Amino acid sequence: MTDLVDATAAMWRRGGHVWGQSDCLLSIGDYIAAAGGKDVTGLFRGTYDDEAGAMAYVERYGGHGALIDLTGAARTETPGRGDVAVIDTGYNEIGALCTGDGYILRLERGVIEINARFVDVLIAWKVSNDG
Repeated sequence: MTDLVDATAAMWRRGGHVWGQSDCLLSIGDYIAAAGGKDVTGLFRGTYDDEAGAMAYVERYGGHGALIDLTGAARTETPGRGDVAVIDTGYNEIGALCTGDGYILRLERGVIEINARFVDVLIAWKVSNDG
């Protein structure tokens, strides 16, 4: 049986990363909305078309976490399958979807999945009861 995490991962793999349409944070926002959370993507979608435009929003709102906070999702110390997180990649922060034992990230170069033991979770939000 495919759940929303699997369906989202498959959709991310089929589609491309497009700044202002289907970039990492808009993809996380779409996932939260699909899981029944508040959809805030309309505030941002189509208003920028490059990384600089995306980062201007990140800075304006006070960070990646502050943008996800707009959805009203509750923060959690123990993310599980179906939850979202902001992770530290070593050179930047990025939104990620928890698979339970790892995280899926939508990047410009494609979708990658990383084992949780290699991920530094900065902040996480409870989105789904699947975990």
